[in-house]
Amino acid sequence: MRYNLKSKNFYELNLIDETKRDLVLILPGGGYLYASEREAGVVANTFSDDYHQAIYYYREEQIAYPEIHKEALELLEILKEHEMINRIYIIGFSAGGHFGAMISSLYANYVDKLILCYPVITTNPRYMHYNSFVNLYKKKPTTDELEAVSMEKRIHSQFPPTFIMHTMTDMSVPVENSILFIEALRANNVYCESHLYPTGRHGISVATLEVKYEDMTDKDYIDTYGYISDWTRLAKEFLKRGIK
Repeated sequence: MRYNLKSKNFYELNLIDETKRDLVLILPGGGYLYASEREAGVVANTFSDDYHQAIYYYREEQIAYPEIHKEALELLEILKEHEMINRIYIIGFSAGGHFGAMISSLYANYVDKLILCYPVITTNPRYMHYNSFVNLYKKKPTTDELEAVSMEKRIHSQFPPTFIMHTMTDMSVPVENSILFIEALRANNVYCESHLYPTGRHGISVATLEVKYEDMTDKDYIDTYGYISDWTRLAKEFLKRGIK
């Protein structure tokens, strides 16, 4: 069911039954320009065996930083107060991964665990996805503005346990984004599980035929990238694991 926020942005909430359960809050990628359908419903369906799901369409109105995270807090408060929702787990892809890391840093008391898939993280010029930050600020950002949203520099001891997946051949968001983030989590003694796959395009999503690239046959896609789909099983184990 769709629920509107105060802006043009909205979220879709799917309760799988009338039991109070943990919820996965999905933040699709799209370079802070749009919310990619490749990382929306298909992801929710993948986690629908045990979890309520919400998909946050946060770029229908392109709210600039820092107001963007204030709307996210509004949504977190709504979900936290819902009688059918227990813990909140964020799953963020690409720029949605950056947004998820931002939310988790600022509002760690709302986020119990974080899953990041090929996330935009750093504003280091060697590795950053520059257009994501232009879209986040809705202008060409200054050096100081870029520094403020370089998420490997915004980790603290209360940051939630984190699961990361990335591919080594990602040509859009270099794997160094995740490597820098892993190093920052480790330096702050934050629990981190990471899976870096040797091959795979950016935007691989759940790596099943539902998100097959149009220039590949079913067989070629599964033969080449199908093994990456195991990340969802590993992520579910991460969510169920007791972490102190």
